[in-house]
Amino acid sequence: MQTIRYLSLATLVLILVFFAGWYGRMFYTSVQPSRLLEVRENSTKYHYINPLLLVDFSREAPEYLYLEEDIKKYISNLSKGTADSVSVYFRNLNSGKWVGINQDVVYDPSSMLKVAVMMGYLKEADSNPSLLLKKIQYTPKNDSGQNYKPEHPLAPGMYTARDLIEAMIIQSDNDALESLYNNNRPAFINVLKTLEIPPPATGDTLDFLSPKMYSAIFRTLYSSTYLPRVVSEQVLQLLTYTTFTKGLVDGVPEKTIIAHKFGEHTTLKDGQFVSRELHDCGIIYYPNNPYLLCVMTKGKDFTSLESVISSISKIVYNGVKNGQ
Repeated sequence: MQTIRYLSLATLVLILVFFAGWYGRMFYTSVQPSRLLEVRENSTKYHYINPLLLVDFSREAPEYLYLEEDIKKYISNLSKGTADSVSVYFRNLNSGKWVGINQDVVYDPSSMLKVAVMMGYLKEADSNPSLLLKKIQYTPKNDSGQNYKPEHPLAPGMYTARDLIEAMIIQSDNDALESLYNNNRPAFINVLKTLEIPPPATGDTLDFLSPKMYSAIFRTLYSSTYLPRVVSEQVLQLLTYTTFTKGLVDGVPEKTIIAHKFGEHTTLKDGQFVSRELHDCGIIYYPNNPYLLCVMTKGKDFTSLESVISSISKIVYNGVKNGQ
């Protein structure tokens, strides 16, 4: 009986020690900031991607506090009428550390979804390469609602899917998008489902995607976790040819490489102007420290929104440069 009593006491002590340790770990976890530790290949074989090898959790003090403060200060000091809503998501692509300001506010991504349409075709082409050589009818409609029109629109005719993808991405050609989308809608929807991005909204409001949600597309491309490595590399290279230079590109030094996609939307109600949205999201290839930046805005004037995006791009670039 005495032996049993001693064993019970010892067992009780072990249980108390276990729960004390468990509680301590839980308390430490609850008060310590968490982040993802991302281990990447860091191969010199690629220029635009850096394949992801391992993801783990680590605990340490947060970074980019000054950068976050600078962005918040800029947004709070915007003059009335410059922008009604501004959302920012920044992420260091090699460390996984990020900063968000209103990063969960939703907008109409509009043309930025063209990247998902492209990814859908390329995903299927991995097992069916002839898909990209399929001829598709292209019929320009001269969209009067598009403010940033293609500089060199295609002539009416039959084009391969590959040619239409290039026009859709580089020129942001809405008619190329329509031709590709109508020819293979399931591929596009499958990309959104796989990346857990909500489907396009319908009804009175088309706002359904936030900067943080949209970032999954570029993070997937950079990590080469959805498309094959060679294809991801080619996709990001194609996105560096985008002709739009009024947003992220305007905020960084000349010749800085940026793989990005912009989107614009004008909301009308009963034929009357309500608001405009302008977004620009992509990867800025800062030397040895590439980062993702997504800025989504809503206001009354495209020129003002261009200025907001380029100013935030400049703040972030300088913040990364100064190690903020």
